[in-house]
Amino acid sequence: MRFFKIFSFLVVVSVLLYLVSFAADDSVYNDVVRLHVIANSDSETDQAIKIEVRDIVLTNYSSALSAYTNRDEALAAAQSMLSAIENEVNAYLSTRTDYTCTVTIEDSYFPTKTYGEYSLPRGNYTALCIRLGKAEGKNFWCVLFPPLCLGASTAESGEELFISHGLDKDEYELMKNKKPVYKLKFRFLELFR
Repeated sequence: MRFFKIFSFLVVVSVLLYLVSFAADDSVYNDVVRLHVIANSDSETDQAIKIEVRDIVLTNYSSALSAYTNRDEALAAAQSMLSAIENEVNAYLSTRTDYTCTVTIEDSYFPTKTYGEYSLPRGNYTALCIRLGKAEGKNFWCVLFPPLCLGASTAESGEELFISHGLDKDEYELMKNKKPVYKLKFRFLELFR
């Protein structure tokens, strides 16, 4: 009975520590807008079109979104650009293929992703999502705001860039992997392995 109480206590403490360790990191999910382009299929042609669509969107819309100083402003601007983006991508697609696209803003799950020296933790993020045709192929994603898709890793001062776009020092340190990572170990349980 005593073993069960100790084990239960350790489980509860582990869960609480796990939840506390991610509580400070939650705000990074609310400070970025991701770009998510999903290809029609995994064919070589469709994958190339996906990259070309990505380039069109980044070239024509990324700089407009990077002018904002916080995510909410950038998200509102992206929302107002949805039909323009969709029209432009569909005009391009009409010269290359027989399918069209849909462009939405939605919450999506993303795995941990590294952009040069920056890294974003896995989790749910708001994304500008472009589905090409059947949207059954491999996808591309990056961070549209702050502008990690273009140039953030080559900016003179990455910290200044992120802080000027609404991230705080803790979020910047999380993205630079400067925060310590704590691993919980139970020596008692390791002995039974």
